[in-house]
Amino acid sequence: MKRLFLSFFLLLMCLSAFATHNRGGEITYRHVSGYTYEITVTTITFSESTADRCELEIFWGDGKSDIISRVNGEYGLSPSGYYCMTGELLDNYNDVRVNKYVATHTYPGNGEFIISVEDPNRNYGVINIPNSVNVPFYIESCLLIDNFLGANNSPQTTMYPVDLACVGKLFVTNPGAYDVDGDSLSFELVKCKGLDGDDIPGYSLPDASDFLSLDSVSGNFIWNTPTIQGEFNFAYRIYEWRNSVCIGYVTRDFQVIVSACNNEPPEIQIVGQECAVAGENFTLEIIATDEDNDLLNLEISGEMFEPDFGATISIDTSYAGFTQATVNWQTSCDFISTRDYPIYIRAVETDNAVNLSNFATFNVNVIGDSPVLTDIEAVRNTISLYWQKYYCKDADGYLVYRTSLTDDYSPDYCDVGIPTNLGYVNVGTVTQNNAKILSFTDDGGDSGLTPGVMYIYRIVAFWGNPDNPSMVSKVSDELSTSLSKDLPVITKTSVVNTDTVDGIVEVMFSPPTDIDTTIFPGPYRVDVLHSEIDDDFSLKYSVSDVFMDTVFIHENINTVDNQHVYYLDFYDESTEIPYYIGKSKLSSSLFLSAEHRDRSVLLKWNCNVPWLIDYYSVFLDDVLVADSVTSQEFLVESLTNGVEYGFQVASYGGFIDESYPSPIINYSQVVSAVPFDNEPPCAPSLYVNVDCDNMVNVLSWSNPNNICCDDVAMYNVYYQSSTGNNFFLLDSVLYAEDTVYIHYNDNKLAGCYYVEAVDVNENVSEPSNTVVVYGDECPNYVLPNVFTPNGDGYNDVFVPISYSNVYRVDMSIYNRQGRLLFQTDEPKILWDGKDMLTKKDVSVGVYFYVCVVYSHSYDGDFETVLNGYIHLFR
Repeated sequence: MKRLFLSFFLLLMCLSAFATHNRGGEITYRHVSGYTYEITVTTITFSESTADRCELEIFWGDGKSDIISRVNGEYGLSPSGYYCMTGELLDNYNDVRVNKYVATHTYPGNGEFIISVEDPNRNYGVINIPNSVNVPFYIESCLLIDNFLGANNSPQTTMYPVDLACVGKLFVTNPGAYDVDGDSLSFELVKCKGLDGDDIPGYSLPDASDFLSLDSVSGNFIWNTPTIQGEFNFAYRIYEWRNSVCIGYVTRDFQVIVSACNNEPPEIQIVGQECAVAGENFTLEIIATDEDNDLLNLEISGEMFEPDFGATISIDTSYAGFTQATVNWQTSCDFISTRDYPIYIRAVETDNAVNLSNFATFNVNVIGDSPVLTDIEAVRNTISLYWQKYYCKDADGYLVYRTSLTDDYSPDYCDVGIPTNLGYVNVGTVTQNNAKILSFTDDGGDSGLTPGVMYIYRIVAFWGNPDNPSMVSKVSDELSTSLSKDLPVITKTSVVNTDTVDGIVEVMFSPPTDIDTTIFPGPYRVDVLHSEIDDDFSLKYSVSDVFMDTVFIHENINTVDNQHVYYLDFYDESTEIPYYIGKSKLSSSLFLSAEHRDRSVLLKWNCNVPWLIDYYSVFLDDVLVADSVTSQEFLVESLTNGVEYGFQVASYGGFIDESYPSPIINYSQVVSAVPFDNEPPCAPSLYVNVDCDNMVNVLSWSNPNNICCDDVAMYNVYYQSSTGNNFFLLDSVLYAEDTVYIHYNDNKLAGCYYVEAVDVNENVSEPSNTVVVYGDECPNYVLPNVFTPNGDGYNDVFVPISYSNVYRVDMSIYNRQGRLLFQTDEPKILWDGKDMLTKKDVSVGVYFYVCVVYSHSYDGDFETVLNGYIHLFR
């Protein structure tokens, strides 16, 4: 019935030149409560049309529909002759009406619902919609209701779906979309829809002198530039995403009216910060200018201008060719968000026959201000940090950062967090579960803090998971201090001899200089404890009453395979039972490893020491080959394969405190390495050409010897007959210079190929790209319609002209009376013109055949039925 009614209505529309109507529109929705939603249908129509709609039918997507009424404008007589709300005429347009239809609907439960409106006609004369007056207008939006995802509101738009453009002038527009739930938005250009929501037959995008595009992130629609006058319709979807899940979309169908005009569009200038610190007043200055001195109007919109956000706009100055406005927004902590708040700015002329416009978008991010540190205190082997309670109550806590490097960081106004390249490490997290906790005590963790080292601290407030915060505030100012040197400090852990049994590490430590002798009168004892990685520590050396730098030579250890770690325990022996004062920070030997490469060796090393390392030096057989290396790896190149080399690394650094020895040089163990070729060639690039004349596949590929190596000796060619089968080694090509392979496969072309390169050391490359031959690249099965079995040796047998990928046929040949004369399953057929029953030659004439062809393809086997006539001559 719906289709019959629509067809009848379209017939009436064709009979009336006045029945022109829909220009554009969209459907948006807001959550009311539970499963109830308020839906708003906005349409833009030809204002004088007698097809004006006081009501529209809306389909809710759950099998139900309703008639909903127009709710905007004044009550009166509409162009259609009915008394209702009449909509609103749009300023700066001659014949455009804005219509809003609002209703609520309660859905039965969770699900995905397509809300749609279909109206019988678009307006007359849309250039890129053939016969547009007889094409239905269709818009839809998708609503996903899911209790786990929470309530959902659709994207809201602030710009109407109609705009003006000029031939030869850049055109930019934007829906001014935002999402009240804070969901992310993306944009996709789609086709305009017609009857039953299907694509409109013949619909196409119009020409542009350069390009026409939609930015998927900003929503900017750019037409550079229109080439002809007329009315054009476009459509795109505004998707909303929550936790990487698409939870709905709005489809906007909009019209651009292109005219011929000589004036230039306005220009827009924006002055202001791209962020707002919560609690401060954000201001933005917007200036529109027009070189033709046309009067201008600024249309400024966005979520921040909604009542819950409270931003305001004031026009400061306006005269011919110039308008200036200021945005003011008193922000609060409630507005801090992971997303930006977009401001949509449209500058439009107001005094021309065709009022051109320009469009700009400005994004504002509301951020949290810096926490305020109040004090820092060093006590024994810990440092305590204190701060004021953060002014945003909904922050989840604080992240504490520490560095011992010089800090001259001065963040820009909109910077949040702390850059990773400053050397800061996160040493602690304090949550706001207990509002009284506004401090953090740093003990350095397992490795401890080092006396005499200046430690610098900063904090940020965070929201969300402390391990992966969704937001962080601006970083605090720094506070710094150092521990008193009331404990001994290790100042060297250097490998002296490399051996599995007789290895030696030299350990040096500096005595305490700031010990409180009234509390710990002495005498004192220092114990040196040692461990290999993942082993327990054990006592290796003790020394008493040491007040000068002390050296401990740790002998008879394995320095080839093991890294050695040390720390110091410090005791006061003034009492019968020595009093434990504390322990030093850990210090390890510099441990080196080597990875064999082709004519090179990659060295990697690590260490954990209490002082700062400035750089490393690399030695090859006691000869310096690299200095001032700042990373912990280095590739030694230009070596000879098969030759053994010895490598060693030294670190250079020291403490900031000048009372420590400087520089501190630590050596690693000596590592032997023999470079050899264990690097595979790079993957070839494969191409396949189908030779239909010979029914073969010709494979060719790039030679890695010309690109990334020089020792490829062989190629492995792999083949897969169809999607359901495994690849297998088809063949190996033994010469590196030969990069062509012809696959003869009994007229079967379908399959998939890839190639591997193998060098002289049997290193195998990654597979090349795969290339599929689907099997339809050549004529599949072509039969002649004439043959002459007369014994002259030419055309004596009926055979196919060509075929590929055919593994069997069911060929039946009949005479005019329908009697079967010949039958075979052989793809070559090979009929010699004889009756298979009598074995005698059949007479000259026309014969009918039916042939079922069974073929291979890469996607699987398939059947084709052929039939036709054979003319037999003798």
